[in-house]
Amino acid sequence: MKFDEIGDQIIDSDLTEALHAFTFQVIRRWQILDRQKNLNTQALPLVGTKNEYVTVQEAQLTLKTKANLSLESALTDMELQGQALRKRLGSQVVLWPFSEKLHASLAKGVGSKIRLALPEQLFTELYAAKFSKSKISYVTFRNQVYHKLLEEFSLKKAFLIYLFGATPYAWGTKASESQVSPKRSVAAQAKLADTGIKLSGTYQEPSEMQTKGVHYMEFDLLDFDPFHENGVTAHQLRLLEVMAGYFLLNESTTTPSDLQAAESLAKEVARENPFAKSQIFVQANTFLKQLDRFAQKFGYAKWQGTFDVLKKRLETPAETPSARLLRTQGKHETLADYGVFLAQNYQEAALLKEPSRDKNTQTILDEAIISGLSYQEVMPSQGIIEVNGKMLKRGIQTTRESAIMTELWQQKQLAKQYLSGQAVNTSQAWIVNNRQELKQLYPTLKGKAVIVKNAVGDSKAQTQLFRLPPTQAELTRAFEEQAKETTQVMIEQVVQGSVYRALVVNDEIISLVERIPANVVGDGRSTLKELINRKNARARAEFETITLGEVERETLKAQGLKLESVIPRGIQVLLRYDATFNTGLQAYEVLDEVDSSYLTEIKRLAEALQLHDGALDIIIPNIYQPYTEQAQLTFLNAHAYPALALNEYVLLQTEKQPIAQKVIAQFK
Repeated sequence: MKFDEIGDQIIDSDLTEALHAFTFQVIRRWQILDRQKNLNTQALPLVGTKNEYVTVQEAQLTLKTKANLSLESALTDMELQGQALRKRLGSQVVLWPFSEKLHASLAKGVGSKIRLALPEQLFTELYAAKFSKSKISYVTFRNQVYHKLLEEFSLKKAFLIYLFGATPYAWGTKASESQVSPKRSVAAQAKLADTGIKLSGTYQEPSEMQTKGVHYMEFDLLDFDPFHENGVTAHQLRLLEVMAGYFLLNESTTTPSDLQAAESLAKEVARENPFAKSQIFVQANTFLKQLDRFAQKFGYAKWQGTFDVLKKRLETPAETPSARLLRTQGKHETLADYGVFLAQNYQEAALLKEPSRDKNTQTILDEAIISGLSYQEVMPSQGIIEVNGKMLKRGIQTTRESAIMTELWQQKQLAKQYLSGQAVNTSQAWIVNNRQELKQLYPTLKGKAVIVKNAVGDSKAQTQLFRLPPTQAELTRAFEEQAKETTQVMIEQVVQGSVYRALVVNDEIISLVERIPANVVGDGRSTLKELINRKNARARAEFETITLGEVERETLKAQGLKLESVIPRGIQVLLRYDATFNTGLQAYEVLDEVDSSYLTEIKRLAEALQLHDGALDIIIPNIYQPYTEQAQLTFLNAHAYPALALNEYVLLQTEKQPIAQKVIAQFK
């Protein structure tokens, strides 16, 4: 490695950390197809008319990450956007995974544009330290640096095409795959006519670059990776980052004839047989080793994994993307069929994928992206995000909430005691810490229908409700199961009525659902086990899935039922008596049905708790009878971080409720 003036100055000024501060923006455009490979003609369920991240035009969908992201942040943003879009699109359409059109009728091209920018601080410090003395303007200096990178990258177009070429056929020409020879990259071959790599910026006119300066380099030469759902991979971005750093520091001796020869070579490599050992193998191998030494010297994170993948592609042509596509096509008659198969897999996987963030945060982020609102993950590990300028924790809590009151809500008994002095009806409850306390308390509990649950935080599967007064042995067993999960157990007297959850956002009730315990309905032919399996198979969300635990088995035993029992037609069997989240409960939206007097009382209750954002669990015997006395509404619990899914997936509605839209609407 031989550094030039810029490289030497970066070393002398100890600016090498700037090599790890390059930023990215990634733009991806797909053709939208139905499952039969035709262009999609159906209206897509997307919202947001002025969306800088998501654009749908004809049958093309464009995703644009936020600008000036670190490499890792760009990867995260691509994942976030891809997941949000695929979930909203559903299972009937797919995103064509190649950078070459399947249908030539659409005006715009498909594939990726990767924008790479150098940190401004690097330019300012270099200019101040040395290059201001050369009497050129700061903008001219910046432009010269970018032009140097452009020339060096242009010399390596063939290298990039070899490593990432993944479009063997020109499908848009309608030529049969069996009648033409596959190439390394049809898409790159076409883009070379428009350079494939250029300097650009956020201008109205390209001529402004001279006075306003280059803002970034733009690469549209790298094909989508059809083996990755995001199309653009970490290996692509990481290689560009290391190459840019290498070119920035190293001496350049590029001539116009070198550039002309490199352009011709790139076209030849794009036309190569994907399985052939490339004519650039020797020089590409040498260059990759040079990059490796550079990356090791300057400590590029995660480079080793990228180097191993690219080295394998160089040494084994069958591992290059185009060759791998043809090699793994398998039973699919054409590569186009295989492409749709891959696209379908990505779409279906997105619909089933467990979110890497808490579900509330993921739900709100998805909606923000679709709606075109500004979004940012502030503290991902804590579920703290910013949407449209509003800070949210786990999808709902804002900075308006008092930390003291939030802590109070978690302590269920203390919350009840606090509200008792606010003219709010609460159920009688006792806190039990050990078996001895339970034994002493039992005479008081004897003859009462009770529920045994966690005294702090959300109730879980160990929660058990006794409709009939339990024996001391039954109560002790339920206590011991609950004590495995918490240090404090609450035993609460059962209040007659239905249990409801009110979702409160920005002091407004945006949803009120009745919580219905896990149940199945008989058809006169199927066993109880078959009914449960059938219901689980069509569950739309995880909270509908029924798991047969100890509580469920005891509940069935109390009803004299076994899994082999055939349930008469129309008979509902409750598998639990409590409607605890994640135990198979279902919900029914009643906000438009409940007498408005209850909404007034719920708002008063929320105000007493200083709950601006969260949820309240309450019992109401009859939501249609106006609220006139305190006993008609009983407070159970308050939740700082309620699961939004409970209010999304409700009975008698084919689509989930747009709860995320309603949450965000309160914060606009």
